[in-house]
Amino acid sequence: MAAYRTAWEQANDTALAGNGPLWLVLGDSAAQGVGASSHESGYVGVVRDRLVAVDGRPWRIVNVSRSGARTREVVDVQWPAGLAALSGVAPELVTAVVGGNDAMRTREQQWRRDIDELCAALPGGAVVATVARGLFERRVQRVNAQLRSTAAARGLRVADLWAFTGAPYKGLYADGFHPNDAGYLQWADALSAALGLPAHAADPARPPPW
Repeated sequence: MAAYRTAWEQANDTALAGNGPLWLVLGDSAAQGVGASSHESGYVGVVRDRLVAVDGRPWRIVNVSRSGARTREVVDVQWPAGLAALSGVAPELVTAVVGGNDAMRTREQQWRRDIDELCAALPGGAVVATVARGLFERRVQRVNAQLRSTAAARGLRVADLWAFTGAPYKGLYADGFHPNDAGYLQWADALSAALGLPAHAADPARPPPW
């Protein structure tokens, strides 16, 4: 995880010194790309390549996610830290993909309150995500339903990871929890759908839909 964090810190410095539209990434280890063959082989790197392919602009990524983060941290720490890093430059895209760690460690009512506060904090048009399948599914389904409803009321877009993931998981995960390169393509497809981007046509070795 340290290697992914260091790679993104270095990439952030380069992005902030460059030109082009900015994408502010909030989230947990999945936003870091943990489990993929490199930090840019997770869903963030794949979606960035699709953005560039569609509009031809040199999209820059500032990724302030952290492995192990929960929704509360995104609200209290990552969102303000990301805005501070951008020094007054408004990002064209904000994504907050978080919740796997909440599913395991946050009480449901607290998690629900944190989701409401996250949706209230983010700007209109930002992207939030449901939690992928595979973790405490009954509980996650209830929380996902709330996120969809709250996001719609706040004018946010939803990347429906639940709809794009699911059993069988064989061949899609690096360690039983984090996706591998193939697994992250499903996550990238969920983000792409929320952004109105073409999905997997140009991606090699995409796993079949389940």
